[in-house]
Amino acid sequence: MWLEEHGLDGVIISRRDQFAWITSGGDNRVLNISEMGVGHVVITPTRHYLLAHSMDALRLFEEQVPGQEYELVSLYWFQGDPRVAARDLIGGRWASDTPLDGAAFDAHQSLSLLHYPLTDLEMARCRWLGEQVGKILIHVAQSIRPGESEEEVAYRLQVECLKLGIELDVLIVGSDERVFRYRHPLPTTKRIDRYVLLHPAARRWGLHANISRSLYFGTPSEDIRRAYEAVATLEACLLSQLKPGLSFGEIFEWQKQKYAELGFPEEWKNHFQGGPTGYLVVDALRCMTSTQTQINQAYDWFITVTGAKVEELVLLSENGVEIPSFQSPWPSFRPKASCDGVSVPDLWQF
Repeated sequence: MWLEEHGLDGVIISRRDQFAWITSGGDNRVLNISEMGVGHVVITPTRHYLLAHSMDALRLFEEQVPGQEYELVSLYWFQGDPRVAARDLIGGRWASDTPLDGAAFDAHQSLSLLHYPLTDLEMARCRWLGEQVGKILIHVAQSIRPGESEEEVAYRLQVECLKLGIELDVLIVGSDERVFRYRHPLPTTKRIDRYVLLHPAARRWGLHANISRSLYFGTPSEDIRRAYEAVATLEACLLSQLKPGLSFGEIFEWQKQKYAELGFPEEWKNHFQGGPTGYLVVDALRCMTSTQTQINQAYDWFITVTGAKVEELVLLSENGVEIPSFQSPWPSFRPKASCDGVSVPDLWQF
């Protein structure tokens, strides 16, 4: 139907996120640093193909799309870009999710709208992923000691994820003044004193759980406590209002108003504010549109002011709002403001 709506004879899917979606969790990569994989799916009204160079074709066919009845097209490396062969297979009018001469349009954004609603399997996978990353953050947070480096903490976090087949698209471990100075304090050799921000953007089956948590050794300063309570309050109040049929643009305008009410009127300008997640790490620009929230959708709302950030995997299901990444013994924070009793993770003090 999507092909017909766009007047296409076929589409070429090459991006890793779109490949994971169309294959229900497959991974077409070899290079970790590339958004485009080495396997390319071609969908026409009557047939679907998997194209790759010979060094990857059989592995992708047997391990990444087993039982999915793709027609395998294997090419030698010297025969050129498999996407050119894919284009020739289609003929007529076609689109691609990566830049390719002759494409009718870039299909990436349009295909991304098809990711939702998530299937029951995808929702179950999101719950599992959120729960596991939440447990890993608890374990790693409890293991941190002042005096060790940010890189040492990052190493432990990554190892615990890899034990479960979870990969990290982003890994932030920042401490002390770096949390105030930078929005994305990637781990360094700096020694931790008191304040730590942890953020893994975790991926398995192509789906994401992006979580930000903070901990403090001792009693936090008034500035830290005020900043953290502001972002946690905004997060809890947003989740208390989340329901199907809200436009992302409306949510964004509400966020800006809430930042002002909490005493941080300009902070929304300094970082993306989040949006739907899933096969995309996050569709952060969806907040500029009238697209609406819906049942069986995953969200990554990252709320941040200078010195504090919160972020959880949030699911909107038939049962309401779920936060699978949040579990005890991580302490909870319930705002003084009326947010329908929603609790979110607090700054963990040790």
